[in-house]
Amino acid sequence: MNHLKMIQQFLKERRDFEDLPEYGYPFVTISRQAGAGGHLLAYVILTEFLKKKECHPLFEGWHVFDKELTEVVARDPLLTNDIEGLVAQKQRTQFNDFVESLYTGRSEQYELQRTTFKVVRMLALIGKVILVGRAGSLVTADLPQGIHIRLIAPEAHRIVWMMKRFKINKEDASELVKKQDASRRKLIKLFFNRDIESPLLYDMVWNTGRVGLDVITAATIELIRQRSCPKPALSGLGS
Repeated sequence: MNHLKMIQQFLKERRDFEDLPEYGYPFVTISRQAGAGGHLLAYVILTEFLKKKECHPLFEGWHVFDKELTEVVARDPLLTNDIEGLVAQKQRTQFNDFVESLYTGRSEQYELQRTTFKVVRMLALIGKVILVGRAGSLVTADLPQGIHIRLIAPEAHRIVWMMKRFKINKEDASELVKKQDASRRKLIKLFFNRDIESPLLYDMVWNTGRVGLDVITAATIELIRQRSCPKPALSGLGS
């Protein structure tokens, strides 16, 4: 399925949703060092959701959005408007204010990045999405239904992963790891003045060189269950 068809399927399913819950459906953001397995984790999680959807509607209708998919939307005003139309007016003002507060660049690339952040936030507001990269944890930091994950791994482990994924030699893989990591650090620093490696930006930081994706997936699902349950009211200290 190509990118456009995936987005069209997402929009079709969301139009069948009833009104969004007060705080939206849950969503997951994945930040990652290059070669730490971010895309793979997204699809492992999605596979587990497909197994569980018959047991609980919470796990039905999820989609993965990565850099390519979000930029397809950001470049197409019709798609952007379609997604914006799924978000309630009271929620739209939140991300409009947010995007306007970002650093204003004059180049086409800066404007595309700002629009991509807007799309990421709209997708999160709708919910039931796994957002890979694109500063997802920062763009959606104030949304209570988000689960924010950071993946790290030893450099040697990540170089081997990149060699296998792109069928390149060790030297080229090492250079690609350094280039991607530097690009992501720069993005977060430029637009948000934050350090992408700060653990305070995430709910969970995992070393995929030591912990399997099945363990990370199970922990993510459990956290989604907890975030989706209504919080009991706190009783007074004297009661």
